[in-house]
Amino acid sequence: MKQAVRDQLGRIVAVALVATVAWAWFWRPPFSWTFGVLVGIGTLGAAIADGRYAVRRLAALIPVLVLVSFVVFALMASLPGDPAINLLGPAATPDQIEIVRTELGLDQPFFNRYGDWLGGVVLGDLGNSIVLREEVADGISRSMTPTLQLMTYSVIIALVVSLPLGIWAGYRQGTSTDRGINNVMLGFLATPNYVMAVLLVLFFAVGGLSVFGNEVGFHALPAARYVPLGDDPVLHFKHLALPSLSLAMGQAAVFMRLLRSDMIGTLRLPFIDLARSKGLPTRRILWRHALRPSSFTLLTVVGLTVGLLIGGALIIEFIFTIPGVGAYIFLGVTQRDFIAVQGGVLVISALFIVVLTMSDFLYLALDPRLRGREVAARG
Repeated sequence: MKQAVRDQLGRIVAVALVATVAWAWFWRPPFSWTFGVLVGIGTLGAAIADGRYAVRRLAALIPVLVLVSFVVFALMASLPGDPAINLLGPAATPDQIEIVRTELGLDQPFFNRYGDWLGGVVLGDLGNSIVLREEVADGISRSMTPTLQLMTYSVIIALVVSLPLGIWAGYRQGTSTDRGINNVMLGFLATPNYVMAVLLVLFFAVGGLSVFGNEVGFHALPAARYVPLGDDPVLHFKHLALPSLSLAMGQAAVFMRLLRSDMIGTLRLPFIDLARSKGLPTRRILWRHALRPSSFTLLTVVGLTVGLLIGGALIIEFIFTIPGVGAYIFLGVTQRDFIAVQGGVLVISALFIVVLTMSDFLYLALDPRLRGREVAARG
């Protein structure tokens, strides 16, 4: 029984992850619940595949997260300017400034302030925003949903675009089709997210350019604003279509080129020749037999992409007026709200690290070759 579970572990984990996402989609539980369930599924899958490796990876997360928290706090503490003066304004008296500094704990030594802040973070308290006058945890929790939706839709679009193109380009290696796909995707890769956003707005929202009195473009999609999924699903997807495409196309180019390279190597392996000798259709060989062993590098890069999407989302959220974490951090930077900024940066950094770990766990569950002592020794 145990061996049967291990043999089908990749499918079981994948189905469980999809079921969790579907559950969160329809029931809309708090983000922390959904994230915790996804982390639990990934950890359990890795523990079944190789318990020692899972424990070592989880144990290694603790010092990394502590180091990240220290770097974030130190960077915020080294910023020029006095937060008390930023809060009270230049007309504040020295007595008023001193009172505010005491309330914020700025009169304490650096390591005392860091210890107090880290203790609060462990308990879920990221401090109180100086400008917004609310708990930072509440502000980030409110802003997390639009950001995660934007990132999720971007990854889905990137995969939908890159999978067929990467498979076909690998199969048609060296042909005009392969060169055409590579050239087009290289153009997307060379275009920054914010330039892509402007182009998409120009041609799909405001009507494009006027050529001899004729508009080359469409008024098909809105250019700004965010609509929650629960308010109006149709408007929700319409308003997030352009920002999602802005983030997705550059990543789709990366995914396509990686998958193409791995497909070329996989299609030269003996088991592919065996499948061809049996007369299997080309489509089945490519999608059923060649895709899975060619997708492990892609899976790792998808996890790494989270960090790139977070950085790009900050600008994209500002362009399309999406109230996500990027916009929250941007507001904190412009208003010199260092408590909000350090809380937002810490959450994003921790999310990135955890997602990378979960991608490693999923990699382990999907690829039986990585299970056993070799994985434990590598960890």
